[in-house]
Amino acid sequence: MNINQIRLLAVCLLATFVISGVVTTMGLITPVAAEQFGISVTDMASRFTWFTGGVFVGYIASFVIFDRMSIRTALYLSYGAAVVAFVLMHLLDDLSALAILFSVSGFAISVAVCGSGTLITQLWKDHARQTVIVAQDALFNGGGVVFSAMAAWFTARALPFSSTYLVVVGVILLVLVLAVLSDFRKDLLQEHDEDGPITTYWNAGIVIMGISLALFMLAKIAVFIWAPQFVVERFDGDGALAGQFMGNVFIAALIGSLAGTWLVSRVSVKILVYIYVCVSAFAVWQLLSVATVQSALLLAYVYGFSVSATFNAYVAFALTLVPKPSHRNIAYMLVMSSLGSSLAPLASSGMVEAGGEIAASLWFCVVVLLVVLGSLVAGELLGGRGAANDNF
Repeated sequence: MNINQIRLLAVCLLATFVISGVVTTMGLITPVAAEQFGISVTDMASRFTWFTGGVFVGYIASFVIFDRMSIRTALYLSYGAAVVAFVLMHLLDDLSALAILFSVSGFAISVAVCGSGTLITQLWKDHARQTVIVAQDALFNGGGVVFSAMAAWFTARALPFSSTYLVVVGVILLVLVLAVLSDFRKDLLQEHDEDGPITTYWNAGIVIMGISLALFMLAKIAVFIWAPQFVVERFDGDGALAGQFMGNVFIAALIGSLAGTWLVSRVSVKILVYIYVCVSAFAVWQLLSVATVQSALLLAYVYGFSVSATFNAYVAFALTLVPKPSHRNIAYMLVMSSLGSSLAPLASSGMVEAGGEIAASLWFCVVVLLVVLGSLVAGELLGGRGAANDNF
């Protein structure tokens, strides 16, 4: 790997590190932001919907953005817009402007993430491509550890909530410097180094993989919402127990993503996806009958491993089902992931209301994960039959 490829590798990996700086710190900075603007915590928390909404729209827009501009140009514009939004967020003490700034930053970062994922498909193939894609999850989980610690430090010193975003700005500026120093066409694979319109290949396999990913993300976010409350209710605990449970989940997720990056360089990524889904279903099922607090905290580690690198492993698996992946294939997977995450609170809350207890939501997750397992098999079988022929 030459120096240009190393710089481009850093550009691709840091995209998920950047988005983790916002996503993983929402819960920590919400009380500080609420106090700063003089509104309730619930009102402030709801305003982060503008960011997640911007991310969702950005993923959809990525279907056409990369048809009309190069990845380099898209990264410059999107990261530049994110920097401006975060800086204004820090300088302006204006609640009405916050929605616009959240939307702009979410849209911009999601376009950069999709562009980085597309660039990976143009620079690497086979196990190298799988390794880099899964490594993005390691950077996301690592960013969660780093930015959460920073946010806690800033909060303890009564600094503005946007102080964390200034650190994100610093990372973005580093990415922009690396992008300026890099040649985006020098090391492209032969198949992507031709002029002319990019052909996007679709087949039943990759379509089903998108649906499967949406279902997995629905179960994942539902577990994040209800598992801590289930543990507290079952063992008559408090917020500290819930925090310890989720802390164990994220520690295991970071370690698991690093292990997954190593493992996917040696085995087929589909094996890793099957392992993640099976372990996830097993952990949630066992949590429902756990007898001690210690066992519950141990299962948190197990579950954390199962969601450690799942998204990017899913994407890498799905891209093996089409002959030449394009940005539209990646954007589709991103949109389906975002869709599943968005539906999780509504669907799981409905299960709790229907069942009359928190455990109903976790049983719902077990069933969903079993459906996910079946969809993986169906997607692989259908994709394997038509990967080279279905083009529309």
